[in-house]
Amino acid sequence: MFRTTLLASAVALGLAAGPAAAETSPTADAGKDSTTLGAVLVTGSNIKRSDTAGPNPVQVLTREQIELSGKSTLTDVLRSLSANAGNSYDEQYTGSFAAGSASIGLRGLSPKNTLVLVNGYRVSNFGFALNTQDTFVDLNALPISAVDRIEVLKDGASAVYGSDAIAGVVNIILRRNFQGVEVGGGLGTATQGGLNERKANLLAGFGDVDRDGWNVLFGLDVLKRDRLDADERAFTRSGDFRDKPGGRLAGWNTAGGNWLGNPRAPQPFSPCPDGSQLRPYSDFGSTLPGQACAFNAQPFKTLQPGAERLQASLSATYRFNEHVEAFADVLYAHNKADQIFSAPLTVGPGLRAYNAATGTLVDIPAVLPVGNPYNPGTTPLPFETSLFALGPRLKDNTQVFYRALAGVRGQGERWDWELAALASESAQREYVDNFVNRYAFQQALADGSLDILDPSKTPQALDALRLQTKRPGWYRLSQASFKASTRLWNLPAGAIGFAWGAEVRRESLDARTSAQVLSGTELRPAINVVNGERQVSAAYAEFSIPLHRTLELQLAGRGDHYDDFGNAFSPKVALRWQPLDSLLLRGSFSRGFRAPSLPEIAPGQTVSYGTVVDPYDPLQPGGSRGVTNIRTGNPDLRAERSRNYNLGAVWSPDGDTSIGLDWYRIEQDNLIQPDNAQFIVNNPGQFPNRVQRDAQGRIQFITNQYSNQGELTTSGLDLEASRRFRTDRLGSFTVAGSWTHLLDYKQPLVAGQAPYDGAGNNRLGALPSTRGTTSLTWEVGDWTSSLSLQYISGYDQRVATATSNPGLDSRVKAYQQLDLYVAWNGLPNTTLSLSVLNLADKDPPFDPAGGSNGFDITQYNLRGQFVSLGARYRF
Repeated sequence: MFRTTLLASAVALGLAAGPAAAETSPTADAGKDSTTLGAVLVTGSNIKRSDTAGPNPVQVLTREQIELSGKSTLTDVLRSLSANAGNSYDEQYTGSFAAGSASIGLRGLSPKNTLVLVNGYRVSNFGFALNTQDTFVDLNALPISAVDRIEVLKDGASAVYGSDAIAGVVNIILRRNFQGVEVGGGLGTATQGGLNERKANLLAGFGDVDRDGWNVLFGLDVLKRDRLDADERAFTRSGDFRDKPGGRLAGWNTAGGNWLGNPRAPQPFSPCPDGSQLRPYSDFGSTLPGQACAFNAQPFKTLQPGAERLQASLSATYRFNEHVEAFADVLYAHNKADQIFSAPLTVGPGLRAYNAATGTLVDIPAVLPVGNPYNPGTTPLPFETSLFALGPRLKDNTQVFYRALAGVRGQGERWDWELAALASESAQREYVDNFVNRYAFQQALADGSLDILDPSKTPQALDALRLQTKRPGWYRLSQASFKASTRLWNLPAGAIGFAWGAEVRRESLDARTSAQVLSGTELRPAINVVNGERQVSAAYAEFSIPLHRTLELQLAGRGDHYDDFGNAFSPKVALRWQPLDSLLLRGSFSRGFRAPSLPEIAPGQTVSYGTVVDPYDPLQPGGSRGVTNIRTGNPDLRAERSRNYNLGAVWSPDGDTSIGLDWYRIEQDNLIQPDNAQFIVNNPGQFPNRVQRDAQGRIQFITNQYSNQGELTTSGLDLEASRRFRTDRLGSFTVAGSWTHLLDYKQPLVAGQAPYDGAGNNRLGALPSTRGTTSLTWEVGDWTSSLSLQYISGYDQRVATATSNPGLDSRVKAYQQLDLYVAWNGLPNTTLSLSVLNLADKDPPFDPAGGSNGFDITQYNLRGQFVSLGARYRF
């Protein structure tokens, strides 16, 4: 209460002092017009400034830099940032509840800790949660051709923006006041095959705000890209990684085809089901004697989904007079992603369906009753087989996204102000095919209508098994806000800048599951049901105080009220010292917070599937074991809190040179997460009744609930440098680099345990110590070219074990990738371009913890060399 009152007092003081200062100092007011000419807002502050190098570390990607990257989507541009350290995913995460989406997570803190804005305002989160709990903005919903620049604030910003900005802010600024028509297009393909890409864009602007008093700008991006499956790459095609250190037969599944009356001495069908073959159990790391029917699952795995995207933007500005203008923008996207979800369902032990009455899963026995044509005995006979005749299980996700923003802004003698309102929604429809109908399956076993050995011989019973479902979900956001800024009293070193604002917003999430799951019809269902909403109100204030002509103090504070968990107050103090014209020193301390996401705090239930290494498995000790995870929301959660520290320096001896070095440290408390499943399995005595095993002693369920637990501390260094060399005959050369070095990343695996340092290893997700990009750009005549090197350092292997991965290397190798971009402007109003990503066609380094991919999908992809040709013409 005291902090909130203090914030309100600061706002009131600024409101009272602003006009008073103007009235008593007319000369200063006159000077304001001349000194703030061309002043702009920089992400991380609500006070305009003419010098963009403020007290906060902000990385700016210009439209020219985005083009020089050669990347065709905003997702690829942002995910290549060195500060995107890990624990975030793009479309490669095909097993996700949020399949087809892409996110960014600065500092390795996952996407829920990075705030994504467009033109300084929020957009709706994706309609399904990532990893069952993370809400995030889908980068695939945002256009690239309409982007003017991207500002990445690599510092905590809760004092200005509220929740979700613990790790930083990504502010995407769209083009404004554009005149003319620009059309472009391109064709691209991977030289190893697959991923054929077609794209086109249009940008049309009419009117000049400065001359005509208005402008309307329309942008359209269209992209179609083919799907890439695992059997289209030599790296993953065989699914057999045993020729690599610590590699296993990771891409193969046991196919069933075994009578399981005596599971410790199984006798295979003869022959194995079509599509499978006999392999010894030792191939799978098991000590069990004998053989199992198994199949290569890689043809049933998608590495990168196919994509069809339509992204549109419409913005308008109307100037009433020299002091007041109205503005509006609309973003719209219609995206589709298609993938092979997995191999045909294997029916056997561990088969389950949802029971709505109890809210949990019930076992569905895979047992041939007495009298079934395939059970010649006198007792019911358990069995296991894969239903290859059904075909692969498929998944399509359709997203419809929009954000509509409208407002009025003014610039008076005393105050600059802005009033705005927005509405945004991301609606999903996930369609799946070739799943299995539980009731048809049970009927087929009871009446013997399904040929177990060859289901294609009984097509009617086979078709009855086939199940198609639809899973809907949406996230909605509405917000109204007001902000204003002015200059207060004049100090000897200059005027005090002041800004204040208030906002109210409502968020709601309704992630459902299909009717077939709720009725218990779908076998082996995955469930992430969340239905919640919240209202947030906030007020904030900010001061920029010139203590000396070389020293500036920034003070900021924000109070937020959430109707579901309570209040949060976030202060910030920062210093900017410029002892020399060429040298800037800066430092800051702030408190931040992340409100519990709606999947974490709202009523709901999640049933998901994962793998653990089970040292107590009776059939395969130390081997990987598929498990069912059951989680529930927790209405008693508190917000995560953080302390952010930053120290930095920027040296710019001339207009062509800049070197910046920043140190950051983030300390988080009250982390919201379930207990680590692997730790629970390894320590059953500490977690009684949390692991449920079947009659054989094999893991079936692991139960969990979100809770506030543990702390996380991470620190690192950011280096940004650029140098431009100008020549008379050879044009200009620019060398630029952006690098991040992770010093530590400490977090307990389970609440109450000592912190574990995940920096430079993969125990807390793959977190390489060093990531960065260095580029050389050459501009001469009508030609522009850029050669860039992306580097990801190696990391220690802490997930795969030598017990289950003989010959394991203790370290995953480093990775380097060369990208080339060449553009020619020799024709009037025309640009022709060639882009070659992964010029050397390098595969990612092998990591046995990557499962059937063989690499870590948060760090790398398996596209290989990708070549694209583009053209752009401006009328």
